[in-house]
Amino acid sequence: MLVWKTLIPALLATASNGLFVPSEQEILGSQGGGYHVRRYSFQSDDVKDELISQAKRHGLDIWGVGESFVDIHLGAGSADLPKLLQELPHNSFSVAADSSMRPRPTPMAWNLTSLTSKYHDAYHPVDEVVAFLEQLSEDFDESMELIELGRTHEGREILAVSITKKSKRRRKPRIVIQGAQHAREWIASSTALYLAHAFAVDSSEKYSMKSLLNYVDVTIIPVPNPDGYQYTWSHDRLWYKNRSPVGSPHCRGIDINRNWAYEWSPGVEDDPCSFWYPGAHAFEAAEVKAIAAYIDRTPNIKAFIDLRSYGQLIMHPFSFTCDEYPADEENLLEAGLGAAKAYGKAHGTHMTAGSLCHKLYSAPGNVVDWMYAEADIPLSYSVMLRDTGTYGFLLPPKMIRPVGEETSDLVEYLIQWIRKHRKL
Repeated sequence: MLVWKTLIPALLATASNGLFVPSEQEILGSQGGGYHVRRYSFQSDDVKDELISQAKRHGLDIWGVGESFVDIHLGAGSADLPKLLQELPHNSFSVAADSSMRPRPTPMAWNLTSLTSKYHDAYHPVDEVVAFLEQLSEDFDESMELIELGRTHEGREILAVSITKKSKRRRKPRIVIQGAQHAREWIASSTALYLAHAFAVDSSEKYSMKSLLNYVDVTIIPVPNPDGYQYTWSHDRLWYKNRSPVGSPHCRGIDINRNWAYEWSPGVEDDPCSFWYPGAHAFEAAEVKAIAAYIDRTPNIKAFIDLRSYGQLIMHPFSFTCDEYPADEENLLEAGLGAAKAYGKAHGTHMTAGSLCHKLYSAPGNVVDWMYAEADIPLSYSVMLRDTGTYGFLLPPKMIRPVGEETSDLVEYLIQWIRKHRKL
């Protein structure tokens, strides 16, 4: 620890010298058949915060933050790193470029009578996601309604599926589950699609959640960032933002998970070429406006789950600061700890619980903060799915189904928690 205490002043001094100012947005694709990552370990929050600050100031791509590490993707190589990050102790590793981006025959149709459907054996581009949702809503039309929430800058539909069952209960609580805001987090959208399927198939099937529709209604937004998601298929597998114009001839895109209105701030990410650019103002992104409008007009939402990757974390508000806490944090932590335990039931996968800011870092304009503080949704969580860095954002397709299964257990736990706490 003494070594780190010596390095911190040097890191702080370096931070004031020569900030990274990109003239063109970097393509983050693989080099030499793989993605090269450095893992820096830390033993204190001060070190973690300074590692993250250094990475941001030099325009580096932070892949993940864990309990004791920060993963930084090297882009073209270690020459991109500031001198101190080149010299600090670290482990280097490479993640093989995935082969999921491949053409598929059309027309697209799948047997969706069971969760064993081959659809969940692969990742899918936007057109196949839309085809799946259309077929699902037709095959299970008694419970499913496909809804267009709005359109993106490039004209793509932002689709949600509303899942209900007629009940004697006058008004059931609703939960909303969202897939990948950050385009490269494919497993988040694939898991959202698996969950939509799990609420549809017969209750006799393992991992079916259809019986839970006796107690709740569900909305699932599998691909809230369809422009960015499609761009990860056509151009850059690691693309992060949406594809909105941002007033720069060289750069595009807003980080839509920093564009929500609660405690929105441009912060230090006011460069349009930054991976974390939050927009010129809150609700600038068409995707954010469309989803917020749906939330505002939909009554009795009791839980919101923002699926992400990677890290195996379930995190509650707040994200904008580490110095303020939700008034009912005890409930959020109790339910989060139970959900984390439930996540491990299917395959033994470990998940930890805590607040967004303390588990990751301070980030204003976060969707979970807005859902909790502005939309008054009492159980609002960001859920980082598998893994903890072995594959990072490039989780193999063979893991789609296991992740869907363990996330089903997490969602079921939260629904049962809502049932138990009816006055929530």
